[in-house]
Amino acid sequence: MADTLILNFNPALDRTAVVERYDPYGVNKAKRLVVLPGGKGANLGRALKTLGYSNFVCSGILGGAIGNIVKRLLDREGIPNDYFWIDDETRIAYATYEESSGIGTITNEQGPVVTEEELERCIRFIKDRYLASVRRVILSGGAPPSIIPEKIRELLNIFKAANREIFIDTSGEILKVCAGLGPFCIKINEDELKDAFGINTEDRRSLKEFYNDLSRLGTNWLIITRGEKGAILVSRDRLIIGKNKKLYSHYAIGSGDAFLGGIVYGRILGLDIVEILKLGMACGTANTLEFGACVFKLEDVERIKREIIIED
Repeated sequence: MADTLILNFNPALDRTAVVERYDPYGVNKAKRLVVLPGGKGANLGRALKTLGYSNFVCSGILGGAIGNIVKRLLDREGIPNDYFWIDDETRIAYATYEESSGIGTITNEQGPVVTEEELERCIRFIKDRYLASVRRVILSGGAPPSIIPEKIRELLNIFKAANREIFIDTSGEILKVCAGLGPFCIKINEDELKDAFGINTEDRRSLKEFYNDLSRLGTNWLIITRGEKGAILVSRDRLIIGKNKKLYSHYAIGSGDAFLGGIVYGRILGLDIVEILKLGMACGTANTLEFGACVFKLEDVERIKREIIIED
């Protein structure tokens, strides 16, 4: 049985078109099309598999013809998955990457309508299949508007009460509701931190006070990604700042998920927090070198990891 459960309540079929120059008002012809099973959970699974870890399962909600395509692509990649099926259609996420500028645009559909009955059955499905066996649960991504955040917290709380490590990587109301649960690790980007909690990463005192509030609830790590500026890891006795030696690419789709893959894998390996942060940052940066979310090479990870600058 898997020892890591990755939950994503809004997976997607990711379609990325690569164009030489993007015309927002005209017809664009793709030089290349990358189609992958997506959503943050699938991306995280891809990252972990690339790193050499496969004792996990991706679960959550899939539905309809698009859901069947997503499952088929996950199976083709060898990404373990076990989703609860609903009647409505899994969403599509569209991305366009302009080679001339290195800039991409993303359009995400909202996601399917999940009925109250389907959600209750989904929660029972996940609890019955995985509560007894997994050691950690990772909430990766958001949920369709029809799912209220309190239901996700309710599910996570069941696993926390059973002493499972909880990681969350989400945003908006779900982030605010689930952060109050006191998960082991909260991974968040600096924009989400400011939007949800009004905290600026440059204000180290407020950041530490915010962490202390979370720590009293049970949180061990608060990790903030900062794009080109690197990342910050706050633990009970340290605040570590990681910086990239150089910028490799502006292609950042999936970099946050690749980053979390490195963090989770480092935790599984039992690395110290400095090496964990370096591994996460190296994965996130390596992701920028290839098209497709969490498509990266191990040799790039190892090379970039040696270049990460750490400050206390």
